[in-house]
Amino acid sequence: MNEDVAIIEEVYDIVLPEVPASIHRWGRKVWLRDIEIGAKGKFIFYEDGVFKITFLSRITNIIQVSDRLEIYTHRSIYKLRLLSNEP
Repeated sequence: MNEDVAIIEEVYDIVLPEVPASIHRWGRKVWLRDIEIGAKGKFIFYEDGVFKITFLSRITNIIQVSDRLEIYTHRSIYKLRLLSNEP
């Protein structure tokens, strides 16, 4: 899962999982790095002509069903849609 590309579809706070959070990240295309339970993963994305990194808090759970991926961290729940491998 460390070379996958995904679209962030939704983000929620772990304390209030029914309340949307980080709406500015929704729709962002990201490259996944270090996405495994116990790790502090990263999302790499391209914005304003520059590659940037979002560092996640420690990952507590990962659920993948088909092309859907949910990443649970100590602070947030990320719901992503995996894209076919792209350069």
